[in-house]
Amino acid sequence: MGYLPPKTNQHYRGQSWAVGILALAAVHTLGVALAKLALPDSGLISLGGLNLAHEGGLQMVAMAARGGATQLVWGLVLAFIVLRHRDLTGLFVLLVAVEKALFILSGLIKPVNEAMALPGNVAAAVLLALSVIALFGARAAKSSD
Repeated sequence: MGYLPPKTNQHYRGQSWAVGILALAAVHTLGVALAKLALPDSGLISLGGLNLAHEGGLQMVAMAARGGATQLVWGLVLAFIVLRHRDLTGLFVLLVAVEKALFILSGLIKPVNEAMALPGNVAAAVLLALSVIALFGARAAKSSD
């Protein structure tokens, strides 16, 4: 394909498990994006348990779907890095860590008044921790066997 630069995976010197964590982040991001785009309620009721029976409920569904479109592109970028440009793993696990930290922070600053925790909170915390660990793995040279 003329639009894609040549693969650079051979230049990656970090640990392979760090790429696995980035792949996990890509799969999670793509899954959430597809749920927001495919589900009629964008997952806000069916997955998040939110009450949308108020003025503005339909706008929330539309906003979540638009957010899902952005997440879909971000997930495709992460998958592209995993498949073709692993030498950028360190940078992209850092970006995933920043994204998840901002996600958690925004939930603390602007909480949702619901009885249950939103499903994305737990996944964001796990992916934040794994991404921070992957930062070290992406920088560490593979051991010579």
